[in-house]
Amino acid sequence: MNPEPASAPSPEAPEIVLWHGSPSQWTNLGSYFLCLLLAAAIGALYLVVTPVQPLILAGLGLPALWALCRWIATRTERYELTSERIRVRTGFFSRTTHDLELYRVRDYSTVEPFWLRLVGVGHVILTSSDRSTPQTVLRAVPRVAALKDLIRIHTEHMRRRRGVRDLEIDPHTPPHTS
Repeated sequence: MNPEPASAPSPEAPEIVLWHGSPSQWTNLGSYFLCLLLAAAIGALYLVVTPVQPLILAGLGLPALWALCRWIATRTERYELTSERIRVRTGFFSRTTHDLELYRVRDYSTVEPFWLRLVGVGHVILTSSDRSTPQTVLRAVPRVAALKDLIRIHTEHMRRRRGVRDLEIDPHTPPHTS
């Protein structure tokens, strides 16, 4: 008589995407403003200097190119929060993807600079036990406090699911001897 095989553990719930987004273009406000000033200066120079006007007019391409590069760099940065990890993708021609397992997140904070808070965005800063990237920043995301709380809830869920506990050791405290 063949013994019945032990029942396999129930499969884990599939990983689902909880949130995805990218940084707001408001982070480029300073760069865009500088490009606008540079374009105005080049336009004024075009009106003042007569002999090399076509060359000066071609200089308008520089601030336009700089603004386009800043827009593309921000647009190609993507964030994804799943039930198990946070994925940060950056790059246009060459892409870099960094995954941060949620159970490794140790601390959460939000930073809402005044000028970003005016438009309803802020930064979520995650400190983790990940050695390659101890700090991950989700820049200029909307509803920053709600996103931080969502990350915290799923971090605790993943810690319980994996049986992980965070142990904080103060390196400045001498070891206790009996």
